[in-house]
Amino acid sequence: MSDLSLLSQRTVEAPISFLMREALAQPDLISLAAGFVDQASLPLEKTFRAVEGLLGSVDYGRAALQYSSTAGDPAVRDVLLTRLLQADRLHVDCKSIDQVIMTAGSNELLYQLGLVLLDAGDIVLCASPTYFVFLGALRGLGARPRGLPIDENGILPESLEEMLSKAIARGDSQRIKALYLTSYFDNPSSITTSQKRREEIFDIVSRHNHGHHPIYIIEDAAYRDLRYFDEDIPSLSSLDEENKFVIYTSSFSKSFSPGLRVGWGVLPKNLVAPLNHHQGNMNFGAPHFSQQVIRRVIETGDFDLHLSKLRLTYKEKMETMLLAAKKYFRDIDKVSWLPAKGGLYVWLKLIGVDTGPDGPLFSRSLEKGVLYVPGCYCYPAEGHPPANNQIRLSFGAQSSERIERGMQLLSDAIRETLALNDPQYQ
Repeated sequence: MSDLSLLSQRTVEAPISFLMREALAQPDLISLAAGFVDQASLPLEKTFRAVEGLLGSVDYGRAALQYSSTAGDPAVRDVLLTRLLQADRLHVDCKSIDQVIMTAGSNELLYQLGLVLLDAGDIVLCASPTYFVFLGALRGLGARPRGLPIDENGILPESLEEMLSKAIARGDSQRIKALYLTSYFDNPSSITTSQKRREEIFDIVSRHNHGHHPIYIIEDAAYRDLRYFDEDIPSLSSLDEENKFVIYTSSFSKSFSPGLRVGWGVLPKNLVAPLNHHQGNMNFGAPHFSQQVIRRVIETGDFDLHLSKLRLTYKEKMETMLLAAKKYFRDIDKVSWLPAKGGLYVWLKLIGVDTGPDGPLFSRSLEKGVLYVPGCYCYPAEGHPPANNQIRLSFGAQSSERIERGMQLLSDAIRETLALNDPQYQ
């Protein structure tokens, strides 16, 4: 009999911890794995100005260093909600700051949503592939992530409709509590859910919710600000005019600084109190000083200035990775990738190659000096069948030169792995 709780027994080490150990053990390794931000782009001067402005006044400084409300500072929440409504082209009074909650990064909010919504055995529908850190959190909570197939526009609506219909026919649809999706530049696939697809998904869930228990849509918009091409599109949350079942979550970790740990979300009204109760029991609320730093950089215009430069930095890195893919994989007909237009990732697919941590390519890539995220980590165990022939590549942390070199090393490893069974590559 274990002396640990069931939750602790279900919670296992996250794959990212293993990948980080591999990177740390080999300092010269080119890691195209971890979704870290660009070190040189971190806004040192802008953060210094914000902190200096806060601490330059005794009253402001002491207020920033004090506790705040569990939901977060009302002025900060108002600023963030206003920006969201402007981005979504909505009226300023269609959502209330009472629905906005601040957390220590968006992962904390996702985990707390699991605590609020899920019992052991409950089902969360998600894209297949999807964000593997959230998959780990769901497994720890005893929930069952169930994957839905995707195309270049996002989750296939007919598959969502079919899964809900079958659950109703079996009589266990009440176990399906939420649909999770990264609506902008998905981690890992880089796909943005199209406007038409958002409307189709919302319509399916809305129709289901009229006759059955509510299924909440958790819209993870952590990468929304990292758009390098085309125009922004309104969030899926904007379709929920009655604020009944779409949860919008976001973060400043990728767009400004992960070290500040500022996440936030807009919740349906009936979820606000229960989530605040969990937040209060856990940490009395998100770090207040970090909230004030974010508020100040937004109000002074420094955040938007930083974001415009950051987009140029990441656009160049993304183009370097995609051009390197064309250069080094163009004559390998068993390699393909999805076109990325934002975010931090490129999703690579191989034919006939096991890309998992125990497969031949992973160890060969490490020998060459390059690290990737095995795509198998990103698949739920249930639903759409997992694939073991895919790779998540991140261009965020490495320089353009090291991205180019890493892609070359990866292509060498792929060729050598293919040569084991195919004379064409020998």
